[in-house]
Amino acid sequence: MSAQKKTVLDNITIDTTKPTVVPMELLFAWVVWRFPRPCEGGYSGAVHPPEAGHGWYPAIVDTEQDRVLIFGHVKEPFTSPEAAAKHLDRMIA
Repeated sequence: MSAQKKTVLDNITIDTTKPTVVPMELLFAWVVWRFPRPCEGGYSGAVHPPEAGHGWYPAIVDTEQDRVLIFGHVKEPFTSPEAAAKHLDRMIA
């Protein structure tokens, strides 16, 4: 990603400098991949916007508060949800 501070994907403004908290209901067109590995704040996961050819962002899926923390501040999206979740595990470890 470039030096810009925010990017818009599917009408959701993603902060490219820190995690973005998004209510789960706004991600109805996104693919939300939740890996069954608990982490602080929910489960390790990844999200993919409804745009062909776009990659996966690391995410924490918080089912208790019905929200997702999208780590859109990574250098670039990942090619698979597994790779995004592994990156997240390294970031929060």
